[in-house]
Amino acid sequence: MRRTLYVGLLALCFLPQQVLAAERALRVSYPSPATVYLPLWAAKEAGFFAKHKLAVELVHVGSSPISLSAFLAGEIDILGGGGSAVPNAFLQGFRDLQFFASMNNKFVFSIYAHPSISTAAELRGKKIGVTRLGGTMHFATRYYLKGTGLDPYKDVTLVQVGRAEDIVTALAGGTVDAGTMSFPFDLKTKELGYRELADLSQSGARYASSSFLGKKQFLLDNRLRLESFVKAMIEAIHFVKNRPQEAIKILSRYTRLTDVNTLKSTLDLHVAKIWPRVPEIQPEDLKLVLEELGERNPRAREIAPAELIHDRIVRDVVQSGFVEQLYR
Repeated sequence: MRRTLYVGLLALCFLPQQVLAAERALRVSYPSPATVYLPLWAAKEAGFFAKHKLAVELVHVGSSPISLSAFLAGEIDILGGGGSAVPNAFLQGFRDLQFFASMNNKFVFSIYAHPSISTAAELRGKKIGVTRLGGTMHFATRYYLKGTGLDPYKDVTLVQVGRAEDIVTALAGGTVDAGTMSFPFDLKTKELGYRELADLSQSGARYASSSFLGKKQFLLDNRLRLESFVKAMIEAIHFVKNRPQEAIKILSRYTRLTDVNTLKSTLDLHVAKIWPRVPEIQPEDLKLVLEELGERNPRAREIAPAELIHDRIVRDVVQSGFVEQLYR
């Protein structure tokens, strides 16, 4: 009997790593309780992960440096977060990370200005508030200004305000003439009578955020599990688009928002403008990400976007006809 037990334990030790991993729940992180992650929560709460026989543990980690450290240490299997995570790690020498899916490839910001300002040209000489200089909102604002023919360094003054809600206060107090807003603070700004000059989600700019990434070998070894993950996410996106009452309950639970109008507005926004049918990521989605990083580290401009993407998982799910059947 002892010999049988010994042989069994020895065999367990030499099982392939992917077999052992299959026995564990996938640990998937998300950085913040932002609405864009609703399909991830719905995949768990509405049973889509279970439907595809996939055990998933969702982990709210918080700041990017902490989540990336946990991911690199093997405490997280799939890292959810902004598009800069992989290229940042790449520049630090970690070359084994790749994106395999994304729930958003747009700037989710709007430009609001004092009612007396009706065109982008009238921003010349004015002050525009952003959360922090060097952040994504700052980059998106400069992208918008360049597109209108304004030089963000000469024609306007970009002011670092702090938190997103502080931009509303700065605009109302006259500290700035315009501001780049994120939801739900754009609703408050509109209520106060300020004018929306641009909805950057409709600008045509592609910028990967709310993406999912893994280590190359993990993606290869766990291909079938990750196909199940992608299928569950696709079904969850379909679910939140078509069953708003149930989606709002899940959204309220994770964001801790209770105002029904705010919950409905943010859901409507993401359904109409943000969530795609298929959470794919393409090289085009990383060009602006690399451009932004290149302003701080010129070596980022040398990275080929396609190097950072593992597209086989989503591609195989699409080619299987799964999406067509779901939306039939």
